[in-house]
Amino acid sequence: MTEDDAPRAVDAGRGVSVLYKGRYLFSRYDPYKTLQKRLESFSVLPESLILCFSPVLPFVIDSIRHMLMRKNISGCFILGAEADEALYDFYRAQKKADVQAPHGDFPQTTDFSQTPAAENARDFCPDAAVLLNQVSDIARLLEGAPFGGRYEGAKLPDIGFFKRVLVFEASGAAAFYKNFYAQSAALAQNGISMFWKNTMTLVRLGRLFSRNVLKNAAQAAVSPPLVKASVNRPILVAGAGPSLDALIPFIRKHRKDFYLLAVDAAFRPLLDSGIRPDVVVAVESQCVSRRAFFGTKGSGVPIIADLCARSANLRICGGTVSFFMSEYAKLPLLGRIKKALPDVPVFPPLGSVGLAAVEIALFLRRAEASVFVCGLDFSYPAGLSHCKESPSYKEMMNESNRLSPAGNPSAAFKAGAFFIEGKTGSQAACDPALKSYAELFSARYKNTENLYDLSPSGIDLALPRISEADACRLMEAFSARTNRREPTAREGETSYAAGKKSEKENANGREKIRAISAFYEEEKKRLHTLRAALTGEQPSGEADLKALLEECSYLYVHFPDARHGAVLSQSFLNRVRSEIDFFLKAVENAAAAAIVRKSFKHAH
Repeated sequence: MTEDDAPRAVDAGRGVSVLYKGRYLFSRYDPYKTLQKRLESFSVLPESLILCFSPVLPFVIDSIRHMLMRKNISGCFILGAEADEALYDFYRAQKKADVQAPHGDFPQTTDFSQTPAAENARDFCPDAAVLLNQVSDIARLLEGAPFGGRYEGAKLPDIGFFKRVLVFEASGAAAFYKNFYAQSAALAQNGISMFWKNTMTLVRLGRLFSRNVLKNAAQAAVSPPLVKASVNRPILVAGAGPSLDALIPFIRKHRKDFYLLAVDAAFRPLLDSGIRPDVVVAVESQCVSRRAFFGTKGSGVPIIADLCARSANLRICGGTVSFFMSEYAKLPLLGRIKKALPDVPVFPPLGSVGLAAVEIALFLRRAEASVFVCGLDFSYPAGLSHCKESPSYKEMMNESNRLSPAGNPSAAFKAGAFFIEGKTGSQAACDPALKSYAELFSARYKNTENLYDLSPSGIDLALPRISEADACRLMEAFSARTNRREPTAREGETSYAAGKKSEKENANGREKIRAISAFYEEEKKRLHTLRAALTGEQPSGEADLKALLEECSYLYVHFPDARHGAVLSQSFLNRVRSEIDFFLKAVENAAAAAIVRKSFKHAH
């Protein structure tokens, strides 16, 4: 960049503006007053992450902070986010030189008498600046990812500190990267929304999640692992939305041309149509999920399951089971399981089996292979919420009679439901949960290469839409380009499922069982120690007790007050004590299962 191309400060009468790319980034006449007027109409609530896009000059962030102080809005954090490296460097240089707006330039209505002292202003509302390279950078920051030299300022609080994202376009430079900034803000908001949804889910289901993880870990140690980029075919992800019905003939006709990955609710509809999936994804932990596997016993279809999934469902088909882990909470337990099971891939907790299926498909595919999605509608026509032969459809038909005809109109008119315009322009029913999943899907996958939406209806997922004919052409082109041969082992799995195992594989399997057995023994010891400390059998100091509680945080992750961490109040400790026996039994049963598998391995 030449000196003429670099951003430079220019006098603007009552203040300073910046000239960059032939454009004034602030008002040419009164930048400070213009900014103050904008801030007066900027509505802020406590506990907000304020994304100040393209601040350029430090006085912008200082002005936002003064406004928050004047209105006494606490708990906010100002993140100056910049996508242009030249403007980021310019901002840092100006901040280093302490170029600020003169105090007299702020409107005289500003009353600092009720705000903290100037030296404590940044404690009242801290700030930082970051250079963005990807739209996902802010979301990654919220997850705790390190950014090195691209981040400067106060440490960004944990994601649970925020309730919402607010956007303030600070300068004219925000227009240079408008879509980039909009996508960044959407991803950040989705990340915060997902955190709070997961938190509420943990209160309801956290106990069940932790028990299932402890139970499934023993099976995961001897299960065929998922192998990245192991599927050398295009992949079709089939959800259970109403649009799947229209694509059944296409799937049946071209079944051999792609790897079919189905969500659990789409399993029976596909089988009933004479279509056998290559693999089924199961993530549901509750008993109600068993309905998706009715009538599939002995089908032998492999399953890819979350470690949180209900283990009874995984035994019905009789096929192999591979596992992945979704980190439903930041628990030391999950870290210990990852160490004991290093082959189990870790995916973010996306909340929806449809999103999990897409995440798995992108993990399994070769880089150049296309992934098609269908049946992920996140909306439905009034009267039919899922495809034909799905569990809800079968229940509806079984319960219908002369006085209560088949149909499910109540789903479209329940509290909170609303109508949106679908892909074809027709109206479809939706609700806040489905809408949030669709928004998360769009934000996460909209820029993914070779990912296409094959469904003729449903909510717009912001993916390239593709016709059946074009999908066929892509599959034919891939086949011709790769000259693909039929695999000798089932794709998506390792050679564990393909014939006689080598001695090296047997040794590896024995090592996995030893590792998981050692994990269970350590977990039992940890729970016994904590129980002895809480009952007074082996009294511990406050520091040691708190450390023990944090190591065993899965005992209380489902408590409504668990977000604040372990506390030593008697009420909290009494509730933890009541959970120890429940989880100790789960660990002992899982350890016994691991011993049985170990004995079986040695026998063979």
